[in-house]
Amino acid sequence: MTNSTMIHEWRTYRLKPGAAGRYLTLFAERGLPLVTKHLPLMGYWLAETGPLNVIHHLWSYADWSERETRRAALVQEAEWIDGFIAPAFALVEEQHNQLLRLSATSSVFEAALADRCTVRSAAPGAALFAADCAALVTGASPGGSIATWQQLAGSRPQPISLQPRMSDPLAAARDAHGDYTVLRPLAFSPL
Repeated sequence: MTNSTMIHEWRTYRLKPGAAGRYLTLFAERGLPLVTKHLPLMGYWLAETGPLNVIHHLWSYADWSERETRRAALVQEAEWIDGFIAPAFALVEEQHNQLLRLSATSSVFEAALADRCTVRSAAPGAALFAADCAALVTGASPGGSIATWQQLAGSRPQPISLQPRMSDPLAAARDAHGDYTVLRPLAFSPL
């Protein structure tokens, strides 16, 4: 599916101190099935290093038209607006959005991309987080990445790379030549 018109949207939300657990639980219970009914989820993470109380999520669209159509359909969902956005966004202090173009990929990323339109739900009583952490490298393109992107729009134009999940995410940090953020994936996160 990877092609030159695809748009990958990396969103970063800074939450109020102490609000990450409430936000993510609310998202897993109320937001996830509604948003993935419309938007193509690739990944959802909580930052373990760098600025705290920060969540990152990745959405991948075939092109700008698909993004516009899918986002317009989502805002028509009353339960999304009233049941999730209203309580959840009271916990958000800042949002940042970057639109990206894929410059390198892997079989792991391609498999998630093929499954991007799956409607997801969190299993009741299941753990909120996955056991292993991933990493986000900004400003460099290290080897072994799941995917690397170039920014089309957002802030500083620099490469962004997602490193694979591992039991010790610091093991790869010594080889990174950019900003290195450890990310804890949510259990329902494809990547």
